[in-house]
Amino acid sequence: MAVRSIRFLLPAVAFVLSLTALSCVYDYEDCPDELPLLIVSDWHKSPKARPGGMAYIFFPETDSIPWRFDFIGPSAGKVVLPVGTYNFLSFNDDASNVLFAEEATYVGYEIYTASAGSDYDSGEKVLRPPGMMWGCAYDKVQLQYDGVNWVDNDSVPGTTMMSADFILAAMQMPLTAHYTLRIEDIENLSEVSSMSACLSGLAGSLFPATGNKGRYPSTLTFKVSRLGSELAGGDFYTFGIPAAPSAVNTLSIFVVRNDGRHLRYKFDVTEQVRSAADPMEVLLLLRGLSIDSPEGGSAGFDITVDGWETIEVNIKD
Repeated sequence: MAVRSIRFLLPAVAFVLSLTALSCVYDYEDCPDELPLLIVSDWHKSPKARPGGMAYIFFPETDSIPWRFDFIGPSAGKVVLPVGTYNFLSFNDDASNVLFAEEATYVGYEIYTASAGSDYDSGEKVLRPPGMMWGCAYDKVQLQYDGVNWVDNDSVPGTTMMSADFILAAMQMPLTAHYTLRIEDIENLSEVSSMSACLSGLAGSLFPATGNKGRYPSTLTFKVSRLGSELAGGDFYTFGIPAAPSAVNTLSIFVVRNDGRHLRYKFDVTEQVRSAADPMEVLLLLRGLSIDSPEGGSAGFDITVDGWETIEVNIKD
């Protein structure tokens, strides 16, 4: 699909290209009037963000071909665009495990996570967790001769913002939630050679223009590490919970003992996920897990192999 894409490698190059590279270089019957626009990323709601690069995409109302500008680092800069009305998306372009679909449309633009390469008995697609993402979406960015105005749905929903100085302030907000797993008071942890985990019932994609999640629940895999003699944990990012259909959030802990035996412990953590005080920062807490020693099992570590001993465990308060 066609996308007008300009990548700015250095601030000096960005300034020169923004003034020269877009001057009627495409096949128009009449060269449209163009105006300079300064994009400023506002990070005050994500002060610890350190993205390696940001993408800024303008979707013209009267043209199917978007304008995309990429800047290194968290800051943006000057661009030049034809006079007109646009819908606008921005997001960091350095997140791992993410792919994109319907890139030529504003509402249909979808960010989704890469497949983990196998099925799982939850009946859901198994996906890799996305990297941390930030971004924003504005409807009706009007670039006119007297300045620029836009509808701010991120910080003040429905409010029309205006700038006579041709400055577009992009309010960058977290697009992915951070989930942390903490397993305390583990018995026989010294007998474990490796651990991993997955969580079902999560969204596999996000539509940044609307904030809607992917339609069907998915299972995300993530790493678990030993943090102490009786403590283990891990963390990952996710797009959150799909609105519908809802699904149980089942946490599976995969354990390989030193003797090569396989164990899988399953926990229903739906209540912890759904009742989190901050849905963008979710803690999954387990206590008192005892690593058993079942007969049989096979050597190696792959959550998709047969022969796992599945143990249903109730969460201890």
